[in-house]
Amino acid sequence: MNNKDQETVEYDIRQKYGADVEVRTMQLRASEEGGESEMILEGYAANFDQTTDLGYFNERIARGAFDDVLEDDVRYLVNHEGMPLARTANGTLELRVDKKGLYTRAKLSDTQLGRDTYKAVKRGDISEMSFAFTIGEQDVDTEKNLRTVTQVKRLYDVSAVTYPAYPTTTLEARSKFAASAEADIPSPDDVENIADNKGAEAVIERQEKEEKNIRNFTETKKEKKIMNLNDLKGQRAAYYEEFVEIGKMVDAEGRGMTEAEQERADKLDMMVKEIDQKIEHKKREQDMIKRMAHTGVSSTSESDDIKATNYRFSLSRAINSVANQQNLEGAEAEWRTEAHREMRSQGLQPNGKVAIPSFALRSGADNFTAAGAAVGGTAADGTGFVPTDVPAAIEALRAPSVIETLGAQVINAQGNLKFPRISSEGLATQVGEITANTGAGLELDEINMSPNRLSTTTTYSQQLILQGGPEVDRLIANDLRQELTEIIDRKAFAKILADSSVNDQSTAGTDTTFATAIAMNMEAAVLAAGGNLAGCQYVMSPTAYKLSKTLAQVANVNALFDGGRFNGYNPVATKHLADSTTDVGQMIFGNFAQGLILAYFSGVDILVDPFSSASTGQIDLHLNRYYDVAIRQPGALSICTDLVA
Repeated sequence: MNNKDQETVEYDIRQKYGADVEVRTMQLRASEEGGESEMILEGYAANFDQTTDLGYFNERIARGAFDDVLEDDVRYLVNHEGMPLARTANGTLELRVDKKGLYTRAKLSDTQLGRDTYKAVKRGDISEMSFAFTIGEQDVDTEKNLRTVTQVKRLYDVSAVTYPAYPTTTLEARSKFAASAEADIPSPDDVENIADNKGAEAVIERQEKEEKNIRNFTETKKEKKIMNLNDLKGQRAAYYEEFVEIGKMVDAEGRGMTEAEQERADKLDMMVKEIDQKIEHKKREQDMIKRMAHTGVSSTSESDDIKATNYRFSLSRAINSVANQQNLEGAEAEWRTEAHREMRSQGLQPNGKVAIPSFALRSGADNFTAAGAAVGGTAADGTGFVPTDVPAAIEALRAPSVIETLGAQVINAQGNLKFPRISSEGLATQVGEITANTGAGLELDEINMSPNRLSTTTTYSQQLILQGGPEVDRLIANDLRQELTEIIDRKAFAKILADSSVNDQSTAGTDTTFATAIAMNMEAAVLAAGGNLAGCQYVMSPTAYKLSKTLAQVANVNALFDGGRFNGYNPVATKHLADSTTDVGQMIFGNFAQGLILAYFSGVDILVDPFSSASTGQIDLHLNRYYDVAIRQPGALSICTDLVA
């Protein structure tokens, strides 16, 4: 079975049985013996200890894997859907295990579908089987990329299908139950149930009730996969191809459609129309998300959708799935698709199989920007980055860098950016009514911003990842976020210190003694350049912070630190503003909302490497994100880089 067919089938199965169900398909072979008075299909649904390449990993079914599910109520279906043709509950489907594998024998119901299926198998038109199941226990060999299923948790159905994945199993069409050394004859209770009309009615009634209960349970308790646009298109293509194939087969045989073929064709036509509507809706939805990501504004419904997906997202579950060569599902698959689409739209190449788009990491609040500072006169505090109603991983990854808490303008970019900036302040003059005006002297240049890749690597034990849960998600996300924000802060502060347009109060050729006059001069320089002092803050390196506290102990400058504020402004001490030496400190004063821009060109992209450290039972995580930092208004900032006692 090709990947598209496999994904389509698995999606349909999960809609019926739940998100953790898996499906395997096998070869089916018909026998020529016997008539058609009783329609029997028998063979092996799975063979033990044979390795099969499933595309994304190899798989083997171990002996004993089915021992706990032989008493399950299993149906015999066609393509995993429709009315059952046989069932273990009423004795028309038998399951048993021998040295070879899982043996199945089904006495098909005398319906049009049953007759068509039997004929198709006998002629060889249908030559494969499939079984739907969930895994109870498994062993994973990362070096051989091999998963061994040691225990099946639940066996839902065995089915006649179109394409195989396991090529070694067999199925034969027979005309009657044949006695064998391993008790192939149905039990007296089974025969009585089949023969007794009342018993048959009771079986049908019980079957319908159980199927209804399963549907209700699936709809209310099981989380359904959220399909993205590519999923929808792939499923539509699969439906269309099956529809066309039915017509080709009928034309090739020069006959009319059977009742089952006509019913299936009608259903496929209806499903294609329904999926066309979903595709159109999904296109409009993605357009809205793109506009939202660009403008930073979202509707209530869009915000609710993002919040709902964030709540379902589990970082440890995603990492564990990738490490075990399993496909992502649900919220993890949705965010990876959106994040990779976002990156590719900007010409960036995603590397990992776990990813979160930028709009999922953006806070709903805006008090980390300069808006409040400009209007209300108070500095931005960054609290908008950490709302309380988000899950562990997303919350941790949202935590801001130091420059974001200082109020730097944050932009979720959609491509390379250009901004005008004032390189020389203009001076307007007052003239008479008929006097010619003079040039203001305002000069502009531009800044360019383009993606720079941030990358960091961390290593965790496989046992920690397997444990999972919100606490593990938060631990991993905090580590990854801390390393990224540290790089961003160091790059941003280094860019400020290196910009020759920023006012520098350092003393050329010697050190600058930390005194009250230095702080006053820095503030005056920003004010003279047109900076808004109401939104200004001090940022100090560790040595500069120590010097400022020491200075505050001197009696005649005791008021420099008052109520936790430095000369009336909010002080922020950070190791990310590096000291020149252990004795020389650095300090920045200014309005960071006016002076600094931080652009994110993507969300986070995580490459899971379960192999490099496998010998020590560890998993390596490589996290990437694209960003850029630029100084827009250098006059809004002032620095001193050589402070000493």
